[in-house]
Amino acid sequence: MLICGNCFNDVELQIAVSNESSGYGICEACGQEAYVVDTNLFADFFKELLHLFQPTREGIDIVSLLQEDWDIFVDDEVGKRIIGHFLLLDNYGYNLNEKVGYVANIKDIMSIWDDVKKEVREEKRFFANLSFFDGNNMIEANTIIPQDTILYRARVIPPDRTYLTKNDMGCPPRGKATAGRANPLGIPYLYLCKNEETTYYEVRALYLDKLTIGSFKTTRDLNILDFTSTLSLYYAYNNSTISLSEVIAKQKILQFISKDLSKPLRRYDSELEYVPTQLVCEYCKINGIDGICFNSSLHNGGVNVVLFDSSSAKCIKVVSREIQDVHISR
Repeated sequence: MLICGNCFNDVELQIAVSNESSGYGICEACGQEAYVVDTNLFADFFKELLHLFQPTREGIDIVSLLQEDWDIFVDDEVGKRIIGHFLLLDNYGYNLNEKVGYVANIKDIMSIWDDVKKEVREEKRFFANLSFFDGNNMIEANTIIPQDTILYRARVIPPDRTYLTKNDMGCPPRGKATAGRANPLGIPYLYLCKNEETTYYEVRALYLDKLTIGSFKTTRDLNILDFTSTLSLYYAYNNSTISLSEVIAKQKILQFISKDLSKPLRRYDSELEYVPTQLVCEYCKINGIDGICFNSSLHNGGVNVVLFDSSSAKCIKVVSREIQDVHISR
């Protein structure tokens, strides 16, 4: 079966097709004329990958699961043609339309985050068992925010003030910081955003609210654990020192942590809800990580940055804004 790079969203698979193709042809998966390769090029990868799933009573079909978790193919129909081809070549115990889930050893590792959350909320707050994190290099910096990068922070101007200064835009003083998804009670972290618009959502600005937007410049290169980064399974298959099943399990845990970090804070939330992600951030700090990035749940496409040391970025400019329009949806 001939396939082309246009069949994939996974950039590493696109590159592999480009590098290995010997000529033009009609792709049998998407129908386009392009540089093509035989599916045999990826046979070992897909064989190992497809053996990491099993039939389940509750779940979704294999292509939908691969798309939802790993965004491999350009669309579901192309994915069905390619995966359907590989399913015919070996016995995986399921077909294209059956509901599947991850095999037991992956599910067992994926459950570790739920176990940690339960333990720190109900059993051992300060001495939780993080041996899996220690032994598997779970928490590592995976990107750098370079020195002089501009990030943003907003504050609603109080009724008794006409403006806020650069000195007003930092995090609360030690001992006065309320608990958040990342920081424990009394320990301030600097919450920033990668673009100005996201800050409006993060402070839950209302109609006619007056805001001050601070522009912060990072004072040094920062080692960051970026929960928004995507993983190419094909790259991991070719370059990781651990098995593909271990790669998937570890990445799923990071996805679960990211989802919990991104949950919006609600006024009736118990502070116990924040403890597990606070623990992860403390773990980051003791492992030499300067901060984290995670997706904003309040602004689609927005990214939040939390810096553990407030001196890592300095407010260099402030501007005033007034909210003139608010959209509410359900």
